[in-house]
Formats: sequence, C-alpha cells, structure tokens
Amino acid sequence: MKVIYLHGFASSGNSSKSDWLRQQFAGSGIDFISPDLPNKPRAAALFLDDYLAGFANEPVCLIGTSLGGFFSAFYAGRYDWPAVLINPLADMQDLIGSAMGQNENYATGESFTVDRADADQLIRMSESMQVSEAPTLLLLDRGDELLDYNKALARFGEQANVHAFEGGSHRFDHLPESMPEILTLLNK
Repeated sequence: MKVIYLHGFASSGNSSKSDWLRQQFAGSGIDFISPDLPNKPRAAALFLDDYLAGFANEPVCLIGTSLGGFFSAFYAGRYDWPAVLINPLADMQDLIGSAMGQNENYATGESFTVDRADADQLIRMSESMQVSEAPTLLLLDRGDELLDYNKALARFGEQANVHAFEGGSHRFDHLPESMPEILTLLNK
C-alpha cells in the first residue's frame, strides 16, 4: 500500500505533519510519499493529474490537509481510493478570497501569485468532484481559525467517518490521537 500525503496551500512535502506521518509509517511496509506540490493551485492540479495517474492501478490511500485535503477528496473520487481529509478546504471561495494576488510559500519563502486561472481551476474541480466509494476519514479541529469546520462537515461528512475535536487549530493539533483511526482505514 502507498500512502500519498498532499500538503496544504503554500507548504511543502517536508512539513512537520508529513515528517511526523513518515516516522509513524517507517518500518510498517507502507510506502509513504509526500511530493512537493507546485505553489499555484492550477499548477498543483495539473501536476497531480499526471502524478497520480501513475498510481491508478495500485493500492493507494491519500492523506491531505487543507487544500491538500480538497485535492485528496477529488482524486480519491476519481480513482476510488480511500482518503483521510484533515481540516480540508470545502468551499473554494475561502481560499480564493484570501489568497488571490501575491503569496509566499511558508516553507521555501518563494513568492507566487494566485490568479483567476487558479480560481477557475479550483471551481471546476469542486463542481465536478465525484464521491469515492472507498472509505473516507474526515478529521476536523473545531478551533480551525482559517476554515469553518462546518463547511467541511457539510460537504464531506455524509460519506466519511467523522472525528471532530474540540479546540485545536488549522494545523490540526490532534494528529497523534487520530493515528489509530488512520491505521484502521488503511487496514480495511
């Protein structure tokens, strides 16, 4: 089984969350992959179209945070893969409204611009998203200061096993407590 972690907006494949997950899966027989996604959402989607197609016939579980959670839901629906959505972006306007214009990658310091083509790509993906028949785990911190957890609950909650924690933050402070549920999903 491959676990592919998709990081959030303006982050990297070597974030503290991906590093922690990589350590949890070490020696388990699970191949953990955490690619660096392009900064611009449209470029990230085009990258993922090609990158994930290479795994289409393999057992894969996607784990994604924030924008990576949205991408995980989208591609899990396309390939009918299980997914773990961590504080996922559910309403494209939440990102488009706050990220249009100049941005900086938190990990690399690289500057980039989110433009109308990025917004249009995310809206198209959101409108065409298919629901995966494979198991989905939705992990939410109710204290997420960037995204309203109720939107994720409304969008993904019916198809998922939901764990919503009191407090926390957008960084998702309850990953260690959620690891047993993640392992259960992987063993289904």
